[in-house]
Amino acid sequence: MPRKITCISLLCLSLSAAAVDYDSVYKAYEEGDYATALSGFTELAGQDHMKAQFYLGTMYREGYGVEKDYAQSLEWYKKAADHGEPKAMHNVALFYHNGIVVNRSFPIAAEWYEKAAEKDYVPAMTNVARLYYKGDGIKKDVPRAVHWWQRAAELGSKGAQHNIGLMYFLGEGGFEKDYIRAAKWYRKAAENGSREAQNSLGAMYFDGNGVEKNMNEAYAWFRLAARAEFEQAILNVSVIEANLDKEELAAAKAKAEEYLAKYPAEE
Repeated sequence: MPRKITCISLLCLSLSAAAVDYDSVYKAYEEGDYATALSGFTELAGQDHMKAQFYLGTMYREGYGVEKDYAQSLEWYKKAADHGEPKAMHNVALFYHNGIVVNRSFPIAAEWYEKAAEKDYVPAMTNVARLYYKGDGIKKDVPRAVHWWQRAAELGSKGAQHNIGLMYFLGEGGFEKDYIRAAKWYRKAAENGSREAQNSLGAMYFDGNGVEKNMNEAYAWFRLAARAEFEQAILNVSVIEANLDKEELAAAKAKAEEYLAKYPAEE
């Protein structure tokens, strides 16, 4: 009987020692206690814990508590990606896109981007759309690019919203030229802080394309884009200022101040 009790006690001790709580390990990671995080994530990753594998990939990529090791980083990202982590899929794509510790391969990058995009990971949608739109190392496929931009735009990506607006403005990607729809998408992106969209929407108001011509609106949107140091917008601000009288310019500046307080600047 005593031997049996001793064996059970040892078994309980072994199970207790093996138990690692992911939340406490992640908290250590967030607080910069990388030694604890590395130990905990490594143990959990060995048990096929997807999030632990992902964060190990990040620790080796950034050198958090370890020497930077891109090969190790990619290995852990691949493991997490194989378990379905979209951020890991996106990061594997980045390694192939940029040729980091692997031969650069745009087709493999596109494959991993699309896997992540299918899980609604917006950065992957915009990256794969850019590859297909430009034809970077893969066959150019504008409709496929637009498909992913459309998905990303609907999920709130300001860059994708601007690009959908551009497709309507140009009449590309399977869209007929439509200034009204272009202005609509530019506005969504502009209100989200896209400096390109702010400048584009300003131009729509300046020319009266898809919206009623309005110098106050044009000036206000140009000022927003200029705040983010968008060079074309800075020039456009100067053009309007040179062509308005004192009273008109005061009204335009008032509208600009309203929008500068209301809408975000692109970081």
